[in-house]
Amino acid sequence: MIELTNPFKLLIDEDLSPSIAQVISQKLGIEAVAVRDRGLINAEDQAVFEYAYKNDYIVVTANIRDFEQIARATEIHPGIIFICDGELIRAEQIEVVTLAAIALAEEMATGRDMINRVLYVEIDRSLRFETMPN
Repeated sequence: MIELTNPFKLLIDEDLSPSIAQVISQKLGIEAVAVRDRGLINAEDQAVFEYAYKNDYIVVTANIRDFEQIARATEIHPGIIFICDGELIRAEQIEVVTLAAIALAEEMATGRDMINRVLYVEIDRSLRFETMPN
């Protein structure tokens, strides 16, 4: 388990395996839930984003195009993790989300939160933080 000085929560979008939430919670001790388990299956992206905002979740999604648009049009948001390869099998999804969660915990340990920030997890597993909107 990760020692979190600034706990964060993850909301796993429906384009990723819902089992990621359970693995992340058990393996890392980070609160993670799937949209499926919050009654948001087939919900509009804006509704998922609003739920995340109201409940302080960082969205984890492979739906980069739509969520980038929403983030750019939003004054403030709790953060988004973008999985840049939407074709990963479940084990690979778990691997990259675990990688992102660890990087996020390390980032927060240095005093940087995810407010108006996004984290891109690239196909080669490299990580890139950006501010959004700029």
